[in-house]
Amino acid sequence: MLNKNSIQPLYKQLMDIITQQIKNGTYKPGEKIPPEPELADLYHVSRITVRRTVEELCTQGYLIKHQGKGTFVKSPMIFRKFESQKNMSFSESCRQNDRIPESHVLSFCKKPANSVTSDFLQLTSDEEVFFLERLLLADSIPVIDVHTWLPTRLFPDFDPNAVENGSFFEYLKNTYRCTIAESSRSTISVTAASPDMAKTLRLSSGDPVLILDSYMEAPDGNPLYISREYIAGSRYTISF
Repeated sequence: MLNKNSIQPLYKQLMDIITQQIKNGTYKPGEKIPPEPELADLYHVSRITVRRTVEELCTQGYLIKHQGKGTFVKSPMIFRKFESQKNMSFSESCRQNDRIPESHVLSFCKKPANSVTSDFLQLTSDEEVFFLERLLLADSIPVIDVHTWLPTRLFPDFDPNAVENGSFFEYLKNTYRCTIAESSRSTISVTAASPDMAKTLRLSSGDPVLILDSYMEAPDGNPLYISREYIAGSRYTISF
């Protein structure tokens, strides 16, 4: 409990308690903490004290407020070094940030190539691509919704089950002997989460979402595949 005779202000004492509860897992990333009146009753302090505690913890990055929903434990950012395509996969970036990666296939189908995929992938008008959508999570929290277009000619018999909770890159490397060239290029932009995107990534509509478009090539310069990553901006940082 709080010590009202301490020289340390009550709001700072309460900050220490809640911070420790976050660190020891009492409150997990993405979890809603009790409302301010409940915390005030629990620790026998004023709502003003609780409000300042919460505001300070939001400023320090431990908590985040969602209007109309409450206050939640903020998920630690995942940092991904992006100097070249060979540097760091999502799984690697999770492990380097002490997070547990997951990968789930949301959809998989064969479809005709459109003008965008045909141009880069150098496909003829009658060729098809595999479309693969996966949801990448860290500690069970959605981080990236990734769409991938793979030429059926280059990746025959692609098995989506092989990348369910598995490494996409390792599967391509082991099954198709794929190597990604450093000449592969990426572009990044930002948008606001649509209702569907927000539902998939467990965000609020309008939250910032990064879009990372990648055009993958083999060392000989031939195109391999295209991917588009919709990244929860509050949970992931890319360092170039």
